[in-house]
Amino acid sequence: MNHDQDPLTMFHPQIHRATTELVHRVVQEAFGEEQTILFSNLLKFSFDLYHGNTLWFQACDTAFHDFDHTMQATAAAADLLAAHRKNPVIAVLSQRDWELTIAAMILHDSGYLKRRDDVEGSGAKYSSIHVGRSCFHAWDILPPFGFSRDELRQIQNAICATGISVRMNELPFRDSREWLIGAIVATGDMLGQMAAEDYPERLACLYLEFREASAFSRLQMASFATHKSLLELLEGTEKFYHGYVMHVLDHEWKAVYRLLDDSHGCNPYIDRIRTNIARVKLMASSLASSRHSSIEPTASVARHSRI
Repeated sequence: MNHDQDPLTMFHPQIHRATTELVHRVVQEAFGEEQTILFSNLLKFSFDLYHGNTLWFQACDTAFHDFDHTMQATAAAADLLAAHRKNPVIAVLSQRDWELTIAAMILHDSGYLKRRDDVEGSGAKYSSIHVGRSCFHAWDILPPFGFSRDELRQIQNAICATGISVRMNELPFRDSREWLIGAIVATGDMLGQMAAEDYPERLACLYLEFREASAFSRLQMASFATHKSLLELLEGTEKFYHGYVMHVLDHEWKAVYRLLDDSHGCNPYIDRIRTNIARVKLMASSLASSRHSSIEPTASVARHSRI
């Protein structure tokens, strides 16, 4: 067990608590109280995994793709599962399918975790390969929870659906049920990330992760595109949302997020994302203005020095 850091200082415990309560409630409503045990065990294990309380990994040291994000994404997936239960489009999902989904959610970003003997940098260096690492971790870690080899394969496919360049028709889903699990996992990941209350403030952490990933990729003779500055990332967020996020939500994942629409067609997650985008635009404007103000006096001094 890792005693170097107090776990309560590493994340927001209310997010973990809220996600645990949400998953317990929707599973209880769908399948009964006695069926909540595996879900509870998976969520408890995710806490231990991300806080260094296992034999294999150090505590998570990435500031954006962290335990908070994993819990926020898991909560979004739980909301999607509950909504799908009431409106079972594409395929019918069983309790076991829900268990596969939650297992994939808690491990989908485990590829950022560092092994015990990994002493260089943070887990952000694995950004470009974290999906593959997450799949390997799922294969190694999940058998004690009772998942078969075939179920592990399904979990791996669902994790692969979260990849930034995903093409769902190229993943080896065998049927619509497996495809839907992948779509819910990927949609939950995206909604949980961008609808998070602190998403705008955490973009600075994402920028730092990108910088480290880019530096690590160069050392590995690979490439990882990143932003030239935090301002560039902030200014590009709205375009990222409209040009990429909505495309994958609507087309790659076949608008599974619409399961969460209310009777008026309003979607609480999309509404929160739009609010966040507006906040990011204000942050970008403020940062650009402050940079301009800091440059202007220097330019003025230079002009006066030539008089």
